[in-house]
Amino acid sequence: MNPVTLTIGEIAWSHYLPAKRQRRRTNTCDGYESSIRLYVAPRWGGMAIAEIEPDDVQAWVDDLAKTDAGPGGAWKAYKCLRQIVRWALAKWKMRVYDPTQHVEKPRVPAYRPETLTHRRMKRLIRGMVGCECESTFVLSAALGLRPGESYALRWEQINWRTGLVPIRATLQLASDGLNEWPTKTAKGERDLYLPPWALDRLHQIWVERGRPRGRIIGGMKPGQVTYRIQRWIKQHRLPRVTMKNLRHTWATIAAQSGVTIELVASMLGHANVGTSYRYYYALTRAAVTRAQRRVSRRLLGKTSDDMYKGIVLMPAFPGALPAAA
Repeated sequence: MNPVTLTIGEIAWSHYLPAKRQRRRTNTCDGYESSIRLYVAPRWGGMAIAEIEPDDVQAWVDDLAKTDAGPGGAWKAYKCLRQIVRWALAKWKMRVYDPTQHVEKPRVPAYRPETLTHRRMKRLIRGMVGCECESTFVLSAALGLRPGESYALRWEQINWRTGLVPIRATLQLASDGLNEWPTKTAKGERDLYLPPWALDRLHQIWVERGRPRGRIIGGMKPGQVTYRIQRWIKQHRLPRVTMKNLRHTWATIAAQSGVTIELVASMLGHANVGTSYRYYYALTRAAVTRAQRRVSRRLLGKTSDDMYKGIVLMPAFPGALPAAA
C-alpha cells in the first residue's frame, strides 16, 4: 500500500474512523462519521492529499457556510477534513504539504442561550411537582448538570445527610446503544452539594417510591426523559426551557447572584473559565445598568448636569441651536 496514493475516502473509512473508534466515545465517532458522509466525502472522497489545493479548501468552507450547514457546520466539516489529513501525515510520515493550513474561519454568530429569570425558574420548579421525571429535573435545576450527567445519576449516590452528589459519569445513546462514559472532561468529575429545598424534595420522592436503587431515570432512555419533561411543561403551560438551557439558566443566575465566574466554571465542570464566559454568562438589563451606574459614579456623577458642570456646551453640529443657559 502506498499511502500517498490513498484517497481521502479510503483513509477516512478504512483507517481513520476504525482507529478513532478504538479510543473515542461512540457518539463522538458517530459525529465524525456524519460529517464525513455529508460534507467531506462528497467533495474530497476521491482525491489524494497531494491533489488538494489550499485555495479549494478555503472556497469549500466559504461555500458550505452559505448553505444549510451554516458557519458552524462548515467549520466542523473543515476540522474533520483537517483531522483526517493530519492523522494520515503523522501515521505514515508522509512528506506531503498539508493543504488544510491557513484556512480562515467563517464568522459564526454569537451563541445566545435562552435562559429563564429567577422568578420564572421558581415557577417552573414548582410546576414540575407530580411529573414522572421531576427528580431528574430537580437535579438539573439545582446543580446545573449536563443532561447526560443527570441521566447517569443513581439514587444511592445521593448522600441524604450532607446533600453530596458525586458527578462521575454521563449517560448517552449512540449507534451501539445506551452507554455510561466518563465525564466530558477530567474537571467534569466533581462533588456537588444539593441546596436544602432540592435535597428535601428528592428525599420525599425517594421515600414515596419505596426507596429504590439504580438510575434515577429508571429504565427510560435519555430521549424519553426529555420528551416527558417537555410534554409536562407544555400541558401545564409552564415557562419553556430545554434540558441544556436549564444548565445555562443555573449558570447565568449564579453569575448574576454574585458567584465568581471561576467558581461557576468549577461547579459546571469546565476545563477553563473562558467556556463559562462564552456560553453561560448572559448579560441582562439589570446587570448592565448596575455596572454603568458604578462607572458613572466613579467618573463624575450620574446625570448630564453632573458630568458637564461648569462647561459651556457648544452646538453639536453646524446650525444647531446653542444650549440654554
